[in-house]
Amino acid sequence: MKKTMGGKAPRARAALCSTAALFVAAAASGGAIGSSEYPARPIRMVVPFAAGGVSDITARVLASRMQESLGQRLVIDNRGGAGGMIGTDIVAKAAPDGYTLVLASNGTHAVVPHLYKKVPYDPVKDFAPIGMVSISPQVLAVNKDLPVKSVKDLIALAKAKPGALTYGSSGNGSTGHISAEMLGAMAGIQLTHVPYKSASAAYPDVFSGRVALVFDSAYSMSQHIKADRLRALAVTTPKRAASLPDLPTMSEAGLPGYSMALWVAVFAPASTPAAIVARLNRDMNRALSTPQVREQMAQQGAEVVYGTPAELMAAVKGDLKRVGEIVKAANIEAQ
Repeated sequence: MKKTMGGKAPRARAALCSTAALFVAAAASGGAIGSSEYPARPIRMVVPFAAGGVSDITARVLASRMQESLGQRLVIDNRGGAGGMIGTDIVAKAAPDGYTLVLASNGTHAVVPHLYKKVPYDPVKDFAPIGMVSISPQVLAVNKDLPVKSVKDLIALAKAKPGALTYGSSGNGSTGHISAEMLGAMAGIQLTHVPYKSASAAYPDVFSGRVALVFDSAYSMSQHIKADRLRALAVTTPKRAASLPDLPTMSEAGLPGYSMALWVAVFAPASTPAAIVARLNRDMNRALSTPQVREQMAQQGAEVVYGTPAELMAAVKGDLKRVGEIVKAANIEAQ
């Protein structure tokens, strides 16, 4: 009898040690006991903008491919309003279990926090970054009769006529607005802002010369460039745009370090287990690397960009600082 009990005791101790080891391993991976079984049910991806827009289309393209490897549905939930704050805040306050994600942007994570006095979430502390999805290059273009052929020419003209050159945008705090103010700050020139309800509404005035220049997405502007309705000078991304490979970057055109483009990325609530973050990042990057997804993104004027959660967090912090400086210097407020 003693021999039998003595045989069970080592096995009990071994089982206890195994259980303890499991908890240690789970803690090291972010505290996710059973995370290897994730996901066990459908995942909700909140899009903080209206259905039918670029962000919504991007989310659906990504979800359709990701759910193949995840083995669960990725359900798109459009929650637009307040510049993206409503939908983004839903995810900031959701349970950190990997079942609620947000397809956010530098608008929600770098611009909005500086435009509004009361933002219900912290773009850094309240989210666990999953990874970057895509960027949409912006283009600086001018009226074709304006006597400038390059960014350096534009800067020289603006310095000769302070405040005389006007630029159109889709409104206060828009990517086009921030892009133009960044140009002004970095080049030491004064430009006059003319806000419109949309960037497309500014085009007729740029064509006619009533407005001198505009920043808009390469996707929207490419048709006007091809039709010779305006003159494109540069793209705002650090690298040249795939859709306009002959157009220099702002850095190449004379403003080293200039970078401003709309990026889209996926975030989970803060404290989401590291193992789940890693799983989502792996499956998302796998989806983004497929030719089908790249092609579908390109059709929306976006270029696929993927990487690590740490790289996304660095992008958020960098844009927060850079955009904050521009918003403060230009005294930009939400409309």
